[in-house]
Amino acid sequence: MSTAVHRIQIDLGLSNVQVGWVLSAFVAGYAVPQFPAGLVVDWLGPYRVLLVSVIAWSSFTVLTGAVRWLPLANVAIALIVLRFLAGIGQAGVLTCSIKTIGRWMPLGERATANGFFMMGLGLGGALAPPLIVRLVAAYGWPAPFLVFGLAGLALAMLWRAYGADYPESDARVNAAELAYIQRDAEHRSWPAVSTVSWRGLFRSPSVWALALSYGSASYASYVFFTWFFLYVVNVRKMDVISGGWWAGLPYVGVALGTPAGGRVSDFLALRLGKRRGRLLVVLIGEGLAAALIVAGGRVDGARQGIVLLALATGLHMFSQASSWAAAIDLAPGQAGALFGVMNTLAQVAGTISPILTPAIADRYGWIAALDFAAVTAALAGFLWLFVNPERPALAA
Repeated sequence: MSTAVHRIQIDLGLSNVQVGWVLSAFVAGYAVPQFPAGLVVDWLGPYRVLLVSVIAWSSFTVLTGAVRWLPLANVAIALIVLRFLAGIGQAGVLTCSIKTIGRWMPLGERATANGFFMMGLGLGGALAPPLIVRLVAAYGWPAPFLVFGLAGLALAMLWRAYGADYPESDARVNAAELAYIQRDAEHRSWPAVSTVSWRGLFRSPSVWALALSYGSASYASYVFFTWFFLYVVNVRKMDVISGGWWAGLPYVGVALGTPAGGRVSDFLALRLGKRRGRLLVVLIGEGLAAALIVAGGRVDGARQGIVLLALATGLHMFSQASSWAAAIDLAPGQAGALFGVMNTLAQVAGTISPILTPAIADRYGWIAALDFAAVTAALAGFLWLFVNPERPALAA
């Protein structure tokens, strides 16, 4: 949406405020069911929830591409509603991934697995902008929504055929593989949500510090995920085709930063302990990210500024691998519910970010808007000082 919205805005005559609402609608829809989705994932398992989530998101994405042909009086409102519903559809995806990794990966590989999962976000984000620009130029802005929505439905069918809740329930997993996966059976020693109230999560200071850190970090993330293409085109004065390529650069940073952060987090956690090891990754990543965001907004050269901001995005996401792993560390049996809490706050910040960013930019300039994003990244690192992954929430 953030790449195609430039043409949508022109074609449908949307104001910047309406564009902000369209961009925020998806995030708002994504935020609303996060905690309930986490409880449902803990209860039903990730296999069924992920299948429903992908089908729902894909269907509403197809409808977004077809919105101009639907018999609706107000296309802007229709776009906002469809994006909100698509956000609800996608709400369970990350929670399902966290839960699946907790069940399928041993302790020393969880952050790495999360990093590689999120690398897909980076690769998709890097490849999508130039592809979307080409599709929009050749066939109009509805094309990418139709293409990606149908591709999502195809992926849902693959997951239906090959996915599984537990490794022991998958006939393709042999005995040696199962023994390797279960050599650390930490998650099995903790009762599920059905037998231990999720309210216990709220008694842990680490849970709140982690959730607030993740929420603060998400403000900066959504600046890049929603407004970066328009920043490249409108502020840095790139043409639309070149802007599609340059706007994908932060996602290259994500693709490189997330698996690296996961691997380093696991490496340091095994050698320094989970608290010091995961914290060190966050402090380095967020500290450098904040500094590079500040520098990138001030560099005169467009390309140099974009490269610095892309590096900042990579380092920012480098730090997040520790947070995803900490959700499993703190609540082995309730990782879905905990990540639902984290992602609720993250999406609240993500809903605010696409609206507040242009508001700050209109009044004080884009340097100030990026500086505020840098402050939220630094705050995310500071809050991690109060997270102790070595003390599970239900033992607090």
